[in-house]
Formats: sequence, C-alpha cells, structure tokens
Amino acid sequence: MERHHRRINSTKRRKLIAAYKLPGAPGAHAALPLDTEDDCNAAVVNNGVLSFAEGLSGLNREYIRKSYLLASSYVSDVLKVHRGTEAWYDEFIKVMVSLGWLPVRSSFERVSRSGKGLTVQLAALNIIGALLASMSLSGPLVTALPKLAADALEALKQQPASFDLFKRNSTVQEGGDFGVASCAQTNGEVMMVLVTYSSHGVSKQVGVPFLEWDSSSFEAFSGQTCLVLNTSVVNEKTIQLMRESAGDKVQLAIAKYRI
Repeated sequence: MERHHRRINSTKRRKLIAAYKLPGAPGAHAALPLDTEDDCNAAVVNNGVLSFAEGLSGLNREYIRKSYLLASSYVSDVLKVHRGTEAWYDEFIKVMVSLGWLPVRSSFERVSRSGKGLTVQLAALNIIGALLASMSLSGPLVTALPKLAADALEALKQQPASFDLFKRNSTVQEGGDFGVASCAQTNGEVMMVLVTYSSHGVSKQVGVPFLEWDSSSFEAFSGQTCLVLNTSVVNEKTIQLMRESAGDKVQLAIAKYRI
C-alpha cells in the first residue's frame, strides 16, 4: 500500500527535531561527539546498514546518519512500537518526513516465498533492485545503488566492532529485523533507497550471522521506500540540534567503516 506525504517547513522541522529527545544511556554522559570524520562510506546505525556514494558531503552523511538514528530510536525507545511491524514502519516514515525527507514511494508488505537457499541478505538486496526498477529510473544509480548496499554488507562482515553492533541490534525474539540503505546525491537532492526486512516465527534464536539464514524458512515482511532530501535543509545548526536530541545514544548506536 502506497503512502503519500508532504514536506514540512523549516520552522516546524526544527521544532520536531528538538521534540525527538532520546532517553539517555545509563551512567555518566560523555561529551557530544563532533562526528566530523566522514571519509568512511558505510555505517551501522542502530540495526541499519547505510552506504554512501561518492559525492555526498560530510554534513549530508551526518544528517543521514542522525535522521535515521533519531527516527528509528524514537519509534522504538520513546513510542515503544514493536519493531518489524507495519505500525513501526509507518511511524518511522512519519518521523523521517518531519526531519525533512519526502518519500517518493513507500510501502510495507509480506515478502513472497523465495526459492530454498536464498539468504536474508540476498532477499533484501533483491528487494532494493526491484524497488529501483519499479521507479523507472535511468542512469548509473540503478545499478550503482544495489551494488553499494551489497558491498557494504560484505565489508561489514570484516569489521568486528561494527558487525557486533549490527548483530546485537538486528536480533529480536524469534526473528531478526534490520534495514539496508544506499544513499547518493543528484541534482541538489539526497536520495536514500531504504529496505527494512523483518522475520517472524523463527522457532529458535536467530543464529550468527542473521544475514545468512535461508529466507524461505520463515515468514518475512519488508518496508520499501525511496526518500529524497533537499540539501538546503542541511546546515550546522540543524546538525547540532540533531546531536543534542540524540545525546549519548550517538556513541552507542553508530559505527562507521569503509567499503
């Protein structure tokens, strides 16, 4: 089912960012990180794997990470919506819209049964490819964005700290739940192609790594969206406000790495 949303003006967006104050982590609060080292082109953010194409500025990369962090954490930690559900996905998209993103296309649906032996990782990557194909896009992005996501997932497996964070955050009771996104900048706008993938009804605890599980062995659901962000909304003031709203959650939920 398609969702339709309208952009929110800058004043309202700043108020909403300030409103999405996340609960602090236990213990002493460390100084807020500046998060300025942006030569890394992939990151684990909560249970999402985000990859960045060449040409994205440091501010845009940070805005992508922080908006995903705020939206996913706010829905899970503040609104207490159960992950992997359509209700969680709908609230996540609403928060992303309030942070300046506009869904070009957005849907949530049950994943059709795939042939035996297709892994969760490949299933998610196939969904990204199908989403781009359905949008009738042309040019190098159609092939570049799925490959970017695939490379990010493969590189993730070679990064122990980042992979441990992803493993902890993507494993849920009787299943798994994660997001994969490829981001690029074109014609003054940032594009994020995002797929969420959730499994339900797994009879035993999800193994390690969850990405390698046979995708036909359990019920699965996927949220699929292409979000665009006008880069004029990204500046040091909004970034600082997002850092303050996220608080020390940033240090616990983001791990950057190279593809």
